[in-house]
Amino acid sequence: MINFSLLIPCNAQYTVLHDFNDTNGAPLGDLRLVGKMLYGMTNGRSGVPYRSSVFSMDTDGSHYRILHDFDSTPNNEYHFGSLVYIAGVLYGTTNEGGLYGGGNIFSIDTNGSNYKDLLDFDGLNGAYPGSLTISGEKLYGMTEEGGANNYGVIYKIDTDGSGYEDLYDFPGGKMGFEPYGSLTISGKKMYGMTSQGMYFGNIFSVDTDGNEYTVFGQFDGMNAGQPFGSLTLSQQGVLYGMTSDVVQSNTGVYKGNIFSIDTNGSAYKNVFYFGVKNSGAYPYGSLILAGSTLYGMTTHGGTYSGGIIFSIDTNGDRFKNMYDFKGPNGNYNTINGYYPGGSLTLSGTTLYGMAQGGGANGYGVIFKIDTSAISTAAVNNLIVNQVEINVYPNPSGGIFQLEINKYELGINATVEVYNVLGEQIYQSNINSDNTEINLSNQPNGVYLYRVTTLTGELVGEGKMMVQK
Repeated sequence: MINFSLLIPCNAQYTVLHDFNDTNGAPLGDLRLVGKMLYGMTNGRSGVPYRSSVFSMDTDGSHYRILHDFDSTPNNEYHFGSLVYIAGVLYGTTNEGGLYGGGNIFSIDTNGSNYKDLLDFDGLNGAYPGSLTISGEKLYGMTEEGGANNYGVIYKIDTDGSGYEDLYDFPGGKMGFEPYGSLTISGKKMYGMTSQGMYFGNIFSVDTDGNEYTVFGQFDGMNAGQPFGSLTLSQQGVLYGMTSDVVQSNTGVYKGNIFSIDTNGSAYKNVFYFGVKNSGAYPYGSLILAGSTLYGMTTHGGTYSGGIIFSIDTNGDRFKNMYDFKGPNGNYNTINGYYPGGSLTLSGTTLYGMAQGGGANGYGVIFKIDTSAISTAAVNNLIVNQVEINVYPNPSGGIFQLEINKYELGINATVEVYNVLGEQIYQSNINSDNTEINLSNQPNGVYLYRVTTLTGELVGEGKMMVQK
């Protein structure tokens, strides 16, 4: 039975930072936070007057700027995914359009310059891509369709657009097809989900070289159905995710769920069912994890049927409806937006996100919500108190080991290295609790390293010396 006593109401500080309009687009996907700047994309559709673009904005809502307008290029439709960032460059996909109509992969500098079309999907190499995942100098992703069986592919490509490789062609049937989210990478393993399979979607793992594809979870409509987001991996090796379809269990019919499963396929658990009381309905994004707290959104449901922002402990306790969006189907003022899409972005104690409708102009909003009254301790402990970084040997001939004691940061962090002139000479995602830094091509001298979360928080820095 659902424990209704665990549905804790909550009034967090919610602020609209930006109202979209018919000239700067309507948002779709996630926000990417780099330092104090937010980056995102707007969605364009044929016959609708707003346009597709890549944009930037300060976290205080100022200096909204369109970095690139897709109206004048072939790849001008359906920005379904989200941006990733490395070394001053943003990478993203279009879900449709491009030279062949199947979408493309692109890069653009954070100042809006140097736009590049890295790859156009033509069906044979995949079609209709979702969001990218970056590891080192490789981009990994999935397409909904295309490939050898027209059921979608898993692929990788170098950040310069070279070296495209179809790693795996989804075969359909019980092995899964039509993936929508992005891949979660830990070491040499990638984890993901398909929206279809033997029943209503699968959870799978695959090596980063495309080998050892394994289905280790299946959604049967009783435990969950049809995921559209991505998986989140915890320190303990537990994967968390959400499904969006109606879930039928022995206690009722619900509208999506939160689940957890170990990376070896054991210990599947329904953490929470949506649809009870004012808990929201139909989540389409992904969860983010801070300490032992999960944050997410539902596109519908809640007190006013416009979707909610929520938090919940990883064990399923203390579900909190942090904010209710007022939907368009009632006598409500929708000035604060409704139908939130994509996933949240966390910086310190502030969550950032986007809603697809409402706002001052009816085209959606960018918002922030303060979590300090809810879970300050959990967030602060994650970023400040539990992170220990060690670089050894130091000095070194050029090969260093960076050891970080927090596995959650170990798969959600970036290490950057700078020379004495302040030039960045190395950057890599951290994919485990021990990462090799190779500076063997650099001259002798002192270098500064910085470790940041993917939301831009500095969690450690220090010096390293190359001495050959």
